[in-house]
Amino acid sequence: MIKFKELILENVKEPNPRAIHYFDLDDTLFSHDNHKLRVHVLDQHGRRVRSLTNQEYNTHQLPDNHSYDYREFRNSDLFGETAKPIKKTLSKLKALQKNGHKVEILTARQDLDDKDRFAHHMKKFGVDIDQVHVRRAGNLPGKTPDAKASVVRDAINRNGHNEVHLYDDSHENLNKFLSLKREHPEVEFNAHHVEHDPETGKVAITTRKV
Repeated sequence: MIKFKELILENVKEPNPRAIHYFDLDDTLFSHDNHKLRVHVLDQHGRRVRSLTNQEYNTHQLPDNHSYDYREFRNSDLFGETAKPIKKTLSKLKALQKNGHKVEILTARQDLDDKDRFAHHMKKFGVDIDQVHVRRAGNLPGKTPDAKASVVRDAINRNGHNEVHLYDDSHENLNKFLSLKREHPEVEFNAHHVEHDPETGKVAITTRKV
């Protein structure tokens, strides 16, 4: 019987030197305890009026004069405490990297409070962020889909990628990613929607290519 990791490796193609594979961090590579890790909504007086899970945040519309409090998502040790690996996608990332593919993590998070602590926690899960760069779209202005698309656009313009993959749990992020085809008709865009059931651990990945 072929082991799961061996099956993942068998399905990894030879690397295209001009391709890049991006993996979202939260709810794509790792799930979290939603009681411990949330984005908080603050009113105009700085009072907390609502708390959102990562999934809820993806589609939330911020009311006028309100703001987000991301402090829990910037806490490196809280990441280490709550992160539970989603084995299918984490194994895919490792297999791609092992076989010479260009792989990066593209997260909606801002800079974390302690890069060394974050690196320590990632290494526990077998990911060396000195080898797999973490792009933090949360440092850019605007909504997450636009910020992630901006990161990808800049990479294409800077490095001449002709094939780009994005693994993400957010349809909004993936739709914006695919819309980059209008700007770069010569590039192949592969959007991989990751749907993880934290109760059963099952993962379904649906791919669209343009």
